Amino acid sequence: MMRSRAEGSSLTELLVAILVIGLGALGAAGLQLASSKNTRSALEATTAVILAQDMAERLLANPGGAYAGVADGTAPAGFVDCLGANCTPPELASFDVAVWKCSLGRWRTDGACREARAAGALPPEEQQPGLPMGDGAIDWGANGEFTVSVTWQNAGQRRVAVPGRR
Repeated sequence: MMRSRAEGSSLTELLVAILVIGLGALGAAGLQLASSKNTRSALEATTAVILAQDMAERLLANPGGAYAGVADGTAPAGFVDCLGANCTPPELASFDVAVWKCSLGRWRTDGACREARAAGALPPEEQQPGLPMGDGAIDWGANGEFTVSVTWQNAGQRRVAVPGRR
């Protein structure tokens, strides 16, 4: 009788199959992680564009407002409650800047932001945390041209800008 020389080969095949399946599972997990990071990055970029556009629209809606001096690294000057009162254009500008800066994220624990939340101008902090170290600036050019920019931290500095003209 002839013996088969394939003794032990099924164990080797099983180990190779387990190795291949394990590598496939690790690859799928890596793709899932990369997808999650990219989704988070896209969400942050979308939020930044929405917040920059919001401020640009506030500038256009209040042409008499004084929006000079709004820069990265500058906290909101204070909160003026314009929700239930008729505010002057400069007061409305102060309201707009405070609500915008507080929405961006970096200044969310500032005193002006706490006042805005208490007045109902902003949702609770846990519902609107903003961007990681999110901040914004308004740069003015000639003839009423402006650029609203939003910066935040996400594996390096990120920035979006929305140009406009009033």
